[in-house]
Amino acid sequence: MTERTPALAPAGSTGAGPATAAPPDFAGALSAYAAGVTLVTIADGRDDIGTTVSAFCPVSVEPPLVLVSLLAASYPAELLGTSPGDGPSPGDGAGPADGGGQGGAAAGRFAVCLLAADQRMLAGRFAAAGRPNARRMLAEVPHRRGAVSGALIPDGGLAALECEVSQRIAAGDHLVLIARVLAVPYQAPSGDPLIRFRGRYPALG
Repeated sequence: MTERTPALAPAGSTGAGPATAAPPDFAGALSAYAAGVTLVTIADGRDDIGTTVSAFCPVSVEPPLVLVSLLAASYPAELLGTSPGDGPSPGDGAGPADGGGQGGAAAGRFAVCLLAADQRMLAGRFAAAGRPNARRMLAEVPHRRGAVSGALIPDGGLAALECEVSQRIAAGDHLVLIARVLAVPYQAPSGDPLIRFRGRYPALG
């Protein structure tokens, strides 16, 4: 059974009238929503960028789509906020083998690692503002480079996805990305997820 997706309201709108300031305690209320934690990584020319993201969710199985929401003012949003037509051609689907060139970011390609419960330190590293350097932060962590996205992918997560942005939506202070999943580099047979709740990473159970 296929459900119709409701039309999106204009960016900055609630869909029920003019945009208004956030209600008191809005941020605190949202912190009560437990969410899985992911690591989004991007190959940007000679650099590798990463950021911790809890605003991630699956959208569709066929076609395979996921949603990622990034702070609009962040560097990862700047990299992925440019459409493929504004940069070099994405080529034949193979990302840069050595991180050179701008294949990953220019094509709107990135990787998402669904972090496991024992990767909270990794999540903390990449939660820093600015331009977290994935190559440096993963130096002592087993990892691989995605064959499709060119992005660095840490081992040990519950699963990893390589994606390409198909739709960009400005939404308040965030950039919402709808992305097609191009590859699944790995999937762990078991393990507990890393969960963020009230600003912490509590253990399950």
